[in-house]
Amino acid sequence: MAQRDIDPELRRDLLTGGWTILAPARSRRPGGGRERRRRGPCPFCPGNERLTPPEVWAESEGPRPKDGPGWNIRVVPNLYPALIENPGAGGKAGRRIPARGYHEVIIHSPRHDLSLERMDPESAYRLMRAYRLRYRELCKHPWVRQVLVILNHGREAGASLEHPHTQVFALPLVPRAVREELGSWRRAALRGCPLCAAVEEARREERLILENGSFAALAPFASRQPYETWFVPLRHGEDFSRAGEAELRGMADILSRVLKGLAELLDNPPYNLWLHSAPCDGSEHAYYHWHLELIPRLTVTAGFELASGLFINPLPPEEAARRLRGLTG
Repeated sequence: MAQRDIDPELRRDLLTGGWTILAPARSRRPGGGRERRRRGPCPFCPGNERLTPPEVWAESEGPRPKDGPGWNIRVVPNLYPALIENPGAGGKAGRRIPARGYHEVIIHSPRHDLSLERMDPESAYRLMRAYRLRYRELCKHPWVRQVLVILNHGREAGASLEHPHTQVFALPLVPRAVREELGSWRRAALRGCPLCAAVEEARREERLILENGSFAALAPFASRQPYETWFVPLRHGEDFSRAGEAELRGMADILSRVLKGLAELLDNPPYNLWLHSAPCDGSEHAYYHWHLELIPRLTVTAGFELASGLFINPLPPEEAARRLRGLTG
């Protein structure tokens, strides 16, 4: 008998205080369980719009029917969401709360094979503009505290469908990874922004991979895994929603060039790319600096990493930057 899905909920761990989203519906997505990935028409390709939930936004060159072909970028709710707008009531106050939020999918283009590193500059810029648009829209909800923009490339990185897409999560709380960054930035505020300092340090120590007029790509000093890369806007700012057009074009340029170099160097590896911005909580976070982080999935997170929270990286970031620099021109 098939298990009936229950609404997703957030549960807090007693030992660490960290939160987990319990979302049984996620097991039904392609490749979400132990069964083989189902074969069939791609729900993200033009002509198959009926296979997705109704779109919430789309970009097109001209008039087109809603949920029909003719789009350049399309945004739909995730069919197997980790967060939903109206979940049921929670229980065990303080330890269990409804996973209220939004979980969207940005379909990059009508083409099934057009990954970000293969996009022309204008198409990549339009995708970054879609990122900002959905970020702004989701931050408007008064109970949303954090919006995460995440691109999983390749099955080993968590992509259940091959058609290039990005996921956007609007959360009712600030997740631990962002809280830890905020705390670190706040403690360092009197000495200046640590990410601005990291860019200067990378220039001096030959860990800078690429730089254009508005962005820098660097291998961080304490890289967790081989070829970890940070993408940093050169203008200090805490809020991605305030990024200007020049920054979006610079972001599109540097992402596509580094990803192209990575694909050439490592034969199109799986990777996770995510955007961190200050919380949407109405507070001032002027000390924070929004940015993106990339980790190729080249090593396995094993028992030591899980037990200790420490990472073992076999490739020095200086060498990773040197190898990538020659392929990003």
